[in-house]
Amino acid sequence: MSKVLTVSQFVESIRGLLRETLPIVTVQGEVSGFRTPKGNLVYFELKDETSRVLCFGLTYEVKTQLTDGMEIRVTGRPSLFKQSGGFHLRVVEIELVGEGALKQAFEATKQRLAAEGLFRPERKRPLPQFPATIGLITSPDAAAYTDVLRILRNRWPLVSVKFAGVSVQGAGAVRQIVKALDHFSSYLEIDVIILTRGGGSLEDLQAFNDEAVARAVFASRHPVVVGVGHERDVTIADLVADVRASTPSNAAERVVPDRAEILHRLDVISGRLAGRLASVIEGERYELNEVWQRLRSALDRQTGNVRLGMQRFVGALIAFPQRLDHAMTRCAHAASRLEQAMAYRRKDGWQRWASLRSLLHSLSPLAILKRGYSITMHDDVKIVRRSSELSLGESIRTRFGEGEALSDVRKLA
Repeated sequence: MSKVLTVSQFVESIRGLLRETLPIVTVQGEVSGFRTPKGNLVYFELKDETSRVLCFGLTYEVKTQLTDGMEIRVTGRPSLFKQSGGFHLRVVEIELVGEGALKQAFEATKQRLAAEGLFRPERKRPLPQFPATIGLITSPDAAAYTDVLRILRNRWPLVSVKFAGVSVQGAGAVRQIVKALDHFSSYLEIDVIILTRGGGSLEDLQAFNDEAVARAVFASRHPVVVGVGHERDVTIADLVADVRASTPSNAAERVVPDRAEILHRLDVISGRLAGRLASVIEGERYELNEVWQRLRSALDRQTGNVRLGMQRFVGALIAFPQRLDHAMTRCAHAASRLEQAMAYRRKDGWQRWASLRSLLHSLSPLAILKRGYSITMHDDVKIVRRSSELSLGESIRTRFGEGEALSDVRKLA
């Protein structure tokens, strides 16, 4: 007898079997019943002439604007809902099929991103003149890859290339391109990024018209050059890029300078510098000769001045002892006068100090008390000037010339 399973066990077994045998599939069909019932979820059915399958995904993951009747390819994971057991396809990526739908999606995305300012010329960054490291994003199997590397090495062999191989069309291309852009954006040593591929139909170029790729280009830390297909091919990524190149080869040419052109310019500049240097040297030689003649004349004048100064110095040196004796006599006289003045000021100061001291002592309150007077105060040491300031029974303090006395008020007159 076979093992009996609960419904939950059965559904989980089927879910596990689907994960192992069909982890991810791509299915093409027509959109039917497109709806967003809960705001953050998107539901629709994918159908053909005889069958249909339910698809759902999150609104922020399903960037493509869908309407009923559109032909699309859905890449997703098949599974069962736990509660209902209903079969469904969990959406991972959506590709439009058919030129009409692709053009409609292209125009809608273009208008929306233009309104947000992603195409504004003033936000586009200039490319470095001499990049040291370039991040290259393209398919390793594409002719664009070999063309870009060849031109980079021929024009500027000093450049270092970091390569990220991606699918440039089909299922998974958008995810891989966005991941590569985010990866290179985290590298500080990257100077510029090239995102490129060869030409193709509108369906082939769909990944470069995807909104997620456009926003990854816009968010890149480094300038991005996009070169897709031929000059007539214009994608959303081209419009967002800092620089749009007409072809993959043109992208390489826009990013690095031409070694031969730089060497030629250096030869021209060095020739001009040599000519200017010779002219400057000749002019400086003439000016140096003029300066030398002026310097010799100035030295002759200064030598005469030095001789005259020496003669004056010798004369002054001979007269110095007599002038020194005269100055010492004047200093001695001045010192005597200063000493007499200081003695007079010192005596006068002592006399004035004694007079002021005697006057201050005579005016001292303590001296008055010693002549028989006294001072009466409240307990708070406030002086009593009238009897009306006292109260019966109040304690008062009397200060004499020597000592104090405490007493109580018994009678007021």
